Parts: sequence; C-alpha cells; structure tokens
Amino acid sequence: MYESLRIRAYLQTGIISDQFLPLDGILYYHAVREKFGEQIFAKPLESSTREFGHINLPFTRKLADTEAHFYSCSFAVWSPDMVEDQQTYSKRFDLKYSDMIDFGKKLGKVETARGRFKNYHIKVYYRTATYVEWYAHGWRDQIEHLLKFATHLGKKTSQGWGAVLRWEIKNWEADWSVRGFEERRLLRAVPVKGDGFLYGVRPSYWNPKHQFPCKMP
Repeated sequence: MYESLRIRAYLQTGIISDQFLPLDGILYYHAVREKFGEQIFAKPLESSTREFGHINLPFTRKLADTEAHFYSCSFAVWSPDMVEDQQTYSKRFDLKYSDMIDFGKKLGKVETARGRFKNYHIKVYYRTATYVEWYAHGWRDQIEHLLKFATHLGKKTSQGWGAVLRWEIKNWEADWSVRGFEERRLLRAVPVKGDGFLYGVRPSYWNPKHQFPCKMP
C-alpha cells in the first residue's frame, strides 16, 4: 500500500511562497476541508485554530513514537530553471462607490490617505518554475485523491498565482522523503536535540505545538 514516490506539479503561473512549500501541509488543508466542509475555523481575534482529530495523511511517519513525529514527505524541490522575483499590487478605493457607504446621519467623506479606505501598495515575492516536486513514502491512491483538489499552490490564488497545469506521480527508486540525490542531501526539516532552527515538522506548520529545533535543508 505504501510506496516510494516522486510527486510533481507542472506550473502555469508563479507561486507566492517560501522555498520549502511542504506538500503535507497542502494535503492537510484539503483533507480538513473534505472531512469538515468549507467553514471558517478561526474566529476573529483567535491566536490559533483548534486542532482537528482523526486527520491522517496518506504518508508513513518518521519518529512515530515521539512528540516530534513527522510525515515521510520532503519539502519542495524546484526545477533548475526556477527564478525568484517580486511584484507590487495596489489596493485603491473607487470613489464612484462612495454613495454605498453608510455614514449614519453625518456628512461623510471617504478618506483614502489613511484609515479603513486607505490606498496602499503591497509587495509580494514569488518563484517561477517549470515544475516543483516532492519525494515521499505514501499511499498513492489516497495522495492522488487529495491532489485533485489542489488546483493552486501558495498565496494569492484568487489573483491567479500558483496555478497547477497538472500533477504527476511516479514510483521512485528509494525513499527520498528525508534525504535524496547522489549527495544524500537533506530535503526537509528534521528535529534535533539541542540547538537548531525553530520550525514546524508537520501540519499545521504554524502551530507552536508542531515546532521544534530542526536541522534544515
């Protein structure tokens, strides 16, 4: 049931993300939505969302009997033609809609230099590549099932970023989920005893309960 795999996403547009882009985090998002439906899990002003029970991703686990257990899935490996770049987009209030704002009984004015309707420019950093891939030891059928929901990767997908042309899964010669290639280089965060870079080891990666001192790629 579990196999060594290479999972590749061929990209249509650039991705707004860091270099790591963990695939198990992407699949966790879709697994939660499939089980619980489309909901707002985090309430306003909550510092963290509650954890969901019984969400098991279709990967084997490393260090399974410890608090720092993690899934057998590498971080992103980008195609050789990957380029990092940046872009700026703007938010600007269209004054022709000012009559739709409820100012109460006061004479109102839309202030675009400050406050709620302030115009601003946001800089985003993105990566363009022919493909991005991951190596894993997992259950192929279940991975394919979750990937059919993953049409985009990274942030700002509503603006067209991170569009995936197609997914490709191939059987691989060995388990490269932690180390791979000829030099056996590290391909994901691995928890270590003592000093290390504080980082998540499993979804949700932002959750402090899942963060440990790690050796990083």
